[in-house]
Amino acid sequence: MKTQEIKRGEFNAYYLISDLKLASVNRDLFTKHSEGFKNKLNEFGWMMPIVISKSGDVIEGHHRIETAKMLNQKTIPVYIVDWINTKETSEHLDCIINLNNANRAWLKVDYLKAFAKENKDYKIVYDAYLSNSNNISVGNVINCFFGKSVNDKFKKGECKIEDINFSLTLLNKFSELVSKYGARKIQAYCIRELINVAYVKTNKDLDAVEHLLREYDKMASQNHPALTSITEFKPTIEKELTYYTLKKNASNR
Repeated sequence: MKTQEIKRGEFNAYYLISDLKLASVNRDLFTKHSEGFKNKLNEFGWMMPIVISKSGDVIEGHHRIETAKMLNQKTIPVYIVDWINTKETSEHLDCIINLNNANRAWLKVDYLKAFAKENKDYKIVYDAYLSNSNNISVGNVINCFFGKSVNDKFKKGECKIEDINFSLTLLNKFSELVSKYGARKIQAYCIRELINVAYVKTNKDLDAVEHLLREYDKMASQNHPALTSITEFKPTIEKELTYYTLKKNASNR
C-alpha cells in the first residue's frame, strides 16, 4: 500500500518576533495565561514552536509569543506552513478553529467572537451578548438564538438563527426579568430549561412562549418554590404549557 505524503512545513529556530503578525480572528489574549508559560519556558526551553504562514501571520501560539515578549526575547522558534492562505480571513479562521476545537482554553465567547467577523448570524449573537452580558450568560444568549445548539456544530460556525423575532423575544424578556428580580432569583439553569422548552416543546410558538414567560414572571413575584429548584422548575413549566395548550384547544372548538 502506497503511503500518502503529508504536507510539511519548515522550521526556523530564530524567527524575529517583530516580523510576526498576530491574527485578528484569534481569541482574546489573557496576560495571566501568558505568564503561566514563563516558568515552563525557563525550565524546559522551547519544546514546541509556534505555527505561522509564510507571510508571518500567526496561526497557533499567540500566548507563547506574549510570553516570549515578557521574557525580552527577540526571536522565537516557528514552524512555517505555506498551504494556508492567511490573507483569506475565512481560511485563516477555519485553520485556527480546527487547531483549537479540543483546546479547553477556548470558551464559547471566543468561538462566538471569532466567527462574528465573517458570519452575520454569529455577529448578531455576539452583539446581543455584549449588550446583555451583565444579565445573561453567553451560553444562554447563544441558546436564545440557536436553540440548544450541538456543541460541535457551534464550534464549526455552522449554527443559524431560525427566527430572529422569536430569539429577541426570549433574550429581551430574560434580560428584563434578571434586571427586575436579580440573578439569584432568575437563575441561569432555569433560563436554559425554559429556552429548551420554548424550542422543543412549543416548537417556537411565540404565543405559547409569551404565556410561559408571563408565568415565569409571576413565579418570581410570588417566590414560587420551584423557582430555585433544578428538579422542579422544568416540570412546573411543562405543566403550565400543558394547561395552556388544553385551554387553547378548547377555545378553538
